[in-house]
Amino acid sequence: MQKKILLADDEKNFADVLKSELEEVGYSVTLVRDGVEAVMKALDDKFDIALLDIMMPNLDGINTVKILKKIDSRMPIVTFSGVAGSGDIAASIRVGAMRCLTKPFSVEQLLSEIKKVLHT
Repeated sequence: MQKKILLADDEKNFADVLKSELEEVGYSVTLVRDGVEAVMKALDDKFDIALLDIMMPNLDGINTVKILKKIDSRMPIVTFSGVAGSGDIAASIRVGAMRCLTKPFSVEQLLSEIKKVLHT
């Protein structure tokens, strides 16, 4: 069965490329532009993993992680950021993210993390 990914990032070009690359290797990807949309999608549907940018409008990635963990405490979450400092990285892990990647990262690096997290 196809694994479902919730991808939240407000950086349009980056997110569109990432979505396309993930779909190319067989994942079903739901792309949203901010944390509020991510929470709404998670309330409507079940995802195998969430990939969240830390710096997003309306609701940042750290607070999105907190809410998603209340919705589904078992959903694995990987955060990423191009501008987050080590404090944001540590905070995202502390509230429930399994890993925080620093942009730019390669698609291969992200796929490796997804496979580790999903045990596939």
